[in-house]
Amino acid sequence: MQQLPRRLVISVFCFAFYSGHVPYTSASAQGRQALSAIEMVSQMVRAETAATRNRQHFLYRREVRSARTKGHLWDELVVETSDGRIQRLISEDGKPLSDRQRKAEGSRITYLVNHPEEFHREIQGRKDDEARMASLLTELPQVFLFKTSGSMGDCTRITFQPNPSFQEQSYQDRVVHAMSGALLIHTTDMRLCGLDAHFEHRVEFGFGILGEVSDQSRFSIARQAVSPGQWKTTRVRVHVDGSILLLKSISRDEDSLHFGFEPVARDLTLAEAAAIVCSKPF
Repeated sequence: MQQLPRRLVISVFCFAFYSGHVPYTSASAQGRQALSAIEMVSQMVRAETAATRNRQHFLYRREVRSARTKGHLWDELVVETSDGRIQRLISEDGKPLSDRQRKAEGSRITYLVNHPEEFHREIQGRKDDEARMASLLTELPQVFLFKTSGSMGDCTRITFQPNPSFQEQSYQDRVVHAMSGALLIHTTDMRLCGLDAHFEHRVEFGFGILGEVSDQSRFSIARQAVSPGQWKTTRVRVHVDGSILLLKSISRDEDSLHFGFEPVARDLTLAEAAAIVCSKPF
C-alpha cells in the first residue's frame, strides 16, 4: 500500500462531482507500461485538475429521488452555466405535471431570472460544499492507504482504506478515517470513471449524544465520456444514516441518473439558460 502526496488526494475526491473536459496525453502514448497506484492516481488528478479550468457546460436530463423531491421521482431538464445550474421539473413519478404544477414551475424560474440574488443564494450551498470538501480532504493522504486492485472493463480499480498509523485529532478526522472504498480510473484516458466509499464502522460523537454516523452509510458516483474528451457524472447514490452530514447540499438519501448530454455555450446568462429549459418541448 502507498500513501499519496497531499494535494493529489484532495483533488481525487473533489473531482468526483465537479470535473469536465481536458486535452490529455493518455497512458497509451506513454508506452502502456504498468503504472503504480500513485502514478495512475497522479496522472488522473493532473487530467482532472486541468478539466476544472476548461469546463464545458451541458444541457441534460436528471432523474432524481431525494430529500429535495420529498421521496418522489423527479424528471428534470438541467442547464449548466458559469454561475450554477438551473433546472425545470418535467414530470413527477412518471406522470406529466398538472397545469397548476407547470404554472408554479414557470413562475419559480421567472422569479429566479428576475431576482438573480435568489438564484445565487440557492446555488451557494454547492459552492460552499466545494470549499468544505477541499478543507475536509487536506488530511486524506495521512488518513488512507492506496493500492491497485484489478480492473473493471476499461478502468483500473484502486482501493483505499484507513491508515492504522493515523492519529485522529477532530470529529472530522473520525468520520473520514472510518471510510474505505475504491476509485476507478480509465486505463488509457486517465479520467475518473467512478468512486465508491462506505463506512467501516459506526462513528459516534459524545457517546452518541452529539451525533453519529451508521456503518450502513455509503456513497458512490459513476462517470463516463459523453463526447470526445468530455466526462460527466452519470449516476450519484448517497445514503448517510446518522445525525450529521459531511455536505450540506447532498441529501441524506439521493439516487440520481444523468443522461442526454448536449453541449451549450459556456457564456450563457441566467436568462438565456432559463429560456433553454423553458422552451425545450416534452
